[in-house]
Amino acid sequence: MQITTNDELKKYYLNRNDILLSTKSGFEIELFENKTNETALDIFPNSLFNKKVSLSDNSFVGFMMEMTDSKIIVFGDYEQRYDIPKIKTAEVNNNIVLAMEWNEFASYRVDCD
Repeated sequence: MQITTNDELKKYYLNRNDILLSTKSGFEIELFENKTNETALDIFPNSLFNKKVSLSDNSFVGFMMEMTDSKIIVFGDYEQRYDIPKIKTAEVNNNIVLAMEWNEFASYRVDCD
């Protein structure tokens, strides 16, 4: 079905590669004038999605998704979830370091089935 033949519908047609424009014109100017090449991680440094989790030997294992009173929830590769006791964690430079080796870390995996 091609909607580009009807002039009324033509104004709503977008190519999938087109940039979506906002109705707030100031936002577009701010967006395209970002000359510092900041990413979302730079703009929101204290948010949860910026907390990388690594082991004591600096091996990256995933990102922290939630912190409770007793544990942190870490998402690794391929939808793997780990519930780590908070007593085994330390925050260093806005990242989380786990005081354990890989074998112990793997034992905290949660089956999401």
